[in-house]
Amino acid sequence: MTHQTMVHRTETLERTYAASPMRVFRAWEDPEIRRIWGAPSTDVEIRNEAADFRVGGEDIQICMVGGEPVATVVGRYLDIVPDARIVYSEAIGDGSTLLGVSLISAEFIGVENGTRMVLTLQTVAVDGSDLLEGVKVGWTNALDNLAGVLVPA
Repeated sequence: MTHQTMVHRTETLERTYAASPMRVFRAWEDPEIRRIWGAPSTDVEIRNEAADFRVGGEDIQICMVGGEPVATVVGRYLDIVPDARIVYSEAIGDGSTLLGVSLISAEFIGVENGTRMVLTLQTVAVDGSDLLEGVKVGWTNALDNLAGVLVPA
């Protein structure tokens, strides 16, 4: 058996949205809206298997490409302060193997004409893979998608 070294990374991503902290928070709270903006790329469709947005609650999302599952993400909510912050963990696997784990904290800070959101990702890839870069790129794309969801109708 070959040992794969664990690799760690912390990233901070910031965005400012022209929407209130309450509205940005609601886009995280609603599983159907989160499914839409949370896709890490245009090739990935998210399927919600479970959605329980409360402290101790669990989300299970399947990442689908071309109708086939490519990853499973199991999230557990550790702290939720409405309109202010969310802290949760995500275990990322390929169906049979744990690839990595992230601790994600999102802060919603009211600013003039909107919300500054600060997202901190603390990720460990347990198999020495390129998961770290994938997590960063996926969240970067998702936060850009979130801006489109928050556009006034």
